[in-house]
Amino acid sequence: MPSFWRLRLLSACAALALICCGATQAQDTTPPAPAAGTDAAAAPDTPPQPTGYVIPPPPDPAAAPAEPAAAPAEPAADVAAPAAPAISAVNPEVDPLRPFGYVIGDIVTQRVVLEYDGKPLELGALPPLERTGNWFERRDARVERDAAGRRWLVLDYQIINVPEELRAIELPALDIETAVSGRRLQTTPMPLTVAPLTPNVVLARAGLEEMRPDDPAPHIDTAPYERGLHAALYAGALLVALWAALALLRQFNARRRLPFSRAQRDIARLDAGSIEVWRRLHRALDDTAGQVVRDHNLPLLLARAPWLAPLEADLRRFFEASQTRFFADRAVDGVEPRTLCAQAAKLERSALA
Repeated sequence: MPSFWRLRLLSACAALALICCGATQAQDTTPPAPAAGTDAAAAPDTPPQPTGYVIPPPPDPAAAPAEPAAAPAEPAADVAAPAAPAISAVNPEVDPLRPFGYVIGDIVTQRVVLEYDGKPLELGALPPLERTGNWFERRDARVERDAAGRRWLVLDYQIINVPEELRAIELPALDIETAVSGRRLQTTPMPLTVAPLTPNVVLARAGLEEMRPDDPAPHIDTAPYERGLHAALYAGALLVALWAALALLRQFNARRRLPFSRAQRDIARLDAGSIEVWRRLHRALDDTAGQVVRDHNLPLLLARAPWLAPLEADLRRFFEASQTRFFADRAVDGVEPRTLCAQAAKLERSALA
């Protein structure tokens, strides 16, 4: 490992420095030469000392062998340091992109197969949705399966910036942690070219120097829509007319077949004070109940025609007044048969017409 060889090199350099320092100390311990002007006879027995580097004498074979110098200790760090986990890069298959013809706002889709050595590749997490550099923003990250059953990592990038002229840019590389510890999915950058929507300078030819005005918006032919609208309006008017005619027809038929409506039409042709008005209203009450109606069996009439319930009090007064009108042969104040018949006919048409 690199740290082991570094320590070996440092140990060798330290040993060489120790050898050099020992030779220097041997040179420094030699006695100094006598000063100038000193009497040479003062030391007749001192032999002249050599100058320069002193070569040590050869070792005596009879002498005891010197103890060899201790070798530099091996560094303990190499043994104690834990081994770092090995990281292996996986370079899967990447679908090739169209490398040209992109402008601002375009979506670039990158597809990376999640398979390595024939085995499925599981990701720890999908790449985050964020801006990646000056040119791209990652908009979507998903895993899809094709018709053959292979899983693909699909990444959508949107071009959010373009240069002023045609230029080659690179789709960013991927470095994603997988579910297997120490294994990462890595891809290389993919080059592609982008260009501005309109150039700053156009060809210097007549009619091409300046931007032309926008084309006018095409006119939509509204004649078919107008014909459809008119047809719908005509159909709606016809339906309203048919509904009104049907309502009028029902009212007309009601006036001819409903008892109180027929009585109202007949009473309109009679004199207001005539006793026939009272008889005609009695006959309408009998026709509605299906039998002769008097004051004592008025609840039977209300059971057969519950829509007459609002006129119950008026009907009771009518029956009391009818006794006086027929048997005493005199007019009765406070009861008007014509008005009571009109009210009953109105309720009858509302309920039955």
